[in-house]
Amino acid sequence: MPSGVIDRPTIVDNHDGTVSIRYEPREEGLHELHVKFNQEQVQGSPFRFHVDMLSSGYVTAYGPGLVHGVCGEPCNFTVTTKDAGAGGLSLSVEGPSKAEIGCTDNKDGTVSVSYLPTAPGEYKVGVKFADKHIKGSPFTTKVTGEGRKRSQISVGSSSEVSLKVKEADIRNLNASIHAPSGLEEPCFVKKLPNGHLGISFTPRETGEHSVSVKRQGKHIANSPFKIQVGDKEVGDSKKVKVSGSALRDGKTHVDNSFTIDTRNAGYGGLSLSIEGPSKADIQCKDNSDGTLSVSYKPTEPGYYIINLKFADHHVDGSPYTVKVSGEGSNRQTERIKKDREAVPITEVGSNCRLTFKLPGVSPFDLTACVSSPSGITDDAEITDIEEYLYAVNFVPKELGVHTVSVRYKDVHIPGSPFQFTVGPLRDFGAHKVHAGGSGLERGEVNQPNEFNIWTREAGAGSLSISVEGPSKAEIDFKDRKDGSCHVSYVLTEPGEYRVGIKFNDQHIPEIGRASCRERV
Repeated sequence: MPSGVIDRPTIVDNHDGTVSIRYEPREEGLHELHVKFNQEQVQGSPFRFHVDMLSSGYVTAYGPGLVHGVCGEPCNFTVTTKDAGAGGLSLSVEGPSKAEIGCTDNKDGTVSVSYLPTAPGEYKVGVKFADKHIKGSPFTTKVTGEGRKRSQISVGSSSEVSLKVKEADIRNLNASIHAPSGLEEPCFVKKLPNGHLGISFTPRETGEHSVSVKRQGKHIANSPFKIQVGDKEVGDSKKVKVSGSALRDGKTHVDNSFTIDTRNAGYGGLSLSIEGPSKADIQCKDNSDGTLSVSYKPTEPGYYIINLKFADHHVDGSPYTVKVSGEGSNRQTERIKKDREAVPITEVGSNCRLTFKLPGVSPFDLTACVSSPSGITDDAEITDIEEYLYAVNFVPKELGVHTVSVRYKDVHIPGSPFQFTVGPLRDFGAHKVHAGGSGLERGEVNQPNEFNIWTREAGAGSLSISVEGPSKAEIDFKDRKDGSCHVSYVLTEPGEYRVGIKFNDQHIPEIGRASCRERV
């Protein structure tokens, strides 16, 4: 504290791999906060911040952007001018890189300020009112290197149930299951070895479930079927056993392995995420005996957080804190961030369009069809908008989620099949964002490597795209204003690259890793 007295803040475990630090200051002036983990200062520590009385009538500023930041990410703080009288507000940021400053008048006596540093180091943030520095200005902000990287996988185990009826052709069948609580979910239809029709689903509740199987929107014989789910079939995260030294410490550039045993845990989805100084290549092998062998390979040393969930709940001991040692690697990352607006609500009977860019194909080899929520499938028209940019056009007759399938020479194009909601969206978020294209799988040096992103079903939000690898990528972004966009990037060095796509700071499914080669 300014008087030299040492005080201790309150540390709160958030039970998700993070902690919150809370402190109620008792003195005005410059404070210094030391944060250590295993007797070592964490990145950016010690943090310095200035404390003032908000009711003093002076202009004051507060927020994390006056203390610390991460290069390539916005640093935010707030300026309070209430009851300060007349005068102009001026802002400045000086440091190792030029930082673009943005501010918003909140019309309540406060101003929200954001600046974007692009290089690590110490920055001086100046806040002046009526041409005079406010208390604490210029503030000293420590900006560290790139933020924490996150890798994740999801695997699932499902229950297989025979419906004790035979169907010769299952290609046009759709099935859904109703739980006792009223929740309805789609389930997979399959033909069992004995010739009977079966379904595969993940039990979430005990009790009697109802299974509807339809062809072209009509129930097949004996549908809906009744099945019973017992206690032992519903997933229980507390019964999952995890073992291996890689949950305590690991090494860079090698596979660090551990084992997951779900034999007594019932059926459920398993999700694993690893967050730390670098992305970690995750491999998962099903041993076909109720156990999984998992390995991860980080490229940078430091502390990593491993989150392991079964049936949407943390297993015992999760999240795990792992200290990774070893040599790092020199990789470059380029990022862009774009705001996405929600598209207008689509009505029954309106003209609907889904666009995609697919270089090097002929429109005569493309076909499309649309399946309605009731299971009726109709062919759709494909039109040529411009060079290699195509649109699927259809007129919906029902409200709900439609499935749009696009094929090139009878094979689904990257990203297909797509969801297309008619009427209000019922679900939002990163899990609804779709991406596809050759640029997510392979690339060529000094040539545009392209892919499409469809955010229509995710609603409004912020879309972030990153390319990480041996050379800096030049990223080009084109918004098609219909809930989809086209992205291309150019690389100067061959090697393995990672393409990251986030929506509202959450990774979307199927983020890619591309291998870039010299052009032959």
